[in-house]
Amino acid sequence: MKTLATLFALILALSPITGFAHHSTSEYSQETSEIEGVVTNKFWRNPHVIFNVMTDDGNEWIVEGGSVSNQNRRGITEDVFEVGDRLKVAGRASMRRDHDMIMSNILLANGTELILGNNGTRRWPDVEEAERVVDTGPTAEQIAEAEANADGLFRIWSWGRLEPGWWFFADPDAFPLTQEALDKFATWNEYTDNPQLTCIPPGMPQTMGNPYPIEFVQHDENTIVMYAHEFDVTRVIHLNAEPVPTVEENIMGYSTGYWEDENTLIVDTININYPYFNRVGISSGPDLTVHEKFVVVEDADQVELHYWTTITDPWALTEPFTKELRWVWVPGQQLGQYGCEVADVYAQ
Repeated sequence: MKTLATLFALILALSPITGFAHHSTSEYSQETSEIEGVVTNKFWRNPHVIFNVMTDDGNEWIVEGGSVSNQNRRGITEDVFEVGDRLKVAGRASMRRDHDMIMSNILLANGTELILGNNGTRRWPDVEEAERVVDTGPTAEQIAEAEANADGLFRIWSWGRLEPGWWFFADPDAFPLTQEALDKFATWNEYTDNPQLTCIPPGMPQTMGNPYPIEFVQHDENTIVMYAHEFDVTRVIHLNAEPVPTVEENIMGYSTGYWEDENTLIVDTININYPYFNRVGISSGPDLTVHEKFVVVEDADQVELHYWTTITDPWALTEPFTKELRWVWVPGQQLGQYGCEVADVYAQ
């Protein structure tokens, strides 16, 4: 088994630490802009870190970042700056809304730089980079307990991205969409239509793309429960049961599964009552179904959960859409609580 430090380095390298955690990338310029001013408001809660900066020309900017969970991964905590502090912010400005930015770098009043972008690029190389205070990971007791209780699928899994890109947040050209789906997408407004910004959890299939820990628990002989850190989601899988079309629909749908072998779980989900196929405005139809395969792969180095999903939606897709993802096991990793709160800018 790899050392804990090596595994945590792997998680940090693979995790999609993105600044636009619930937005399409197409809204934001590829060019980096810079503003300077005084912090007038700060919202340090999931699903987004948001603060306002009043610049010297009298414009108040909305500056957005990823979730609190993502900032904690970087070692950036709520007390790093306060309302009333003067700072510089660099990032990608919105091309749809005035004075809105996704941040990549912050220059604090004390002259140190915080790097928040995916590529870790310095913006102000002549100043000191802020020291990162990153969580050192689970305690020895948590590791020992996890190793004693782990049983195949039944453990806490951490996100491990298989390939660049993140289809749950991809734009329409990533999918084989019907014209009806494309037309509907054209009416999408990220700030009035996005359920996640008002703390409504993502439904199936997109909840499986969350970048935070998930846990599988054997509830009873015929029931597996999946818990997700993101939005504190609970999903139920009924073993050896027949699909029940008359079961009341919900955002997770009705999932039935069976063990193909001791390490392979097959799951089919119907009755999904959720309006969107992905997280940035592609709608789904009434007959969307999801077929999933979970395979636990264990070797001398680490334990991985390999995942394949095939999504069929006659209204939205011209053909089924298939993707593969992976999670890794970090012994002692905690699920934690997401605790979403709605920021004022989204509650209006």
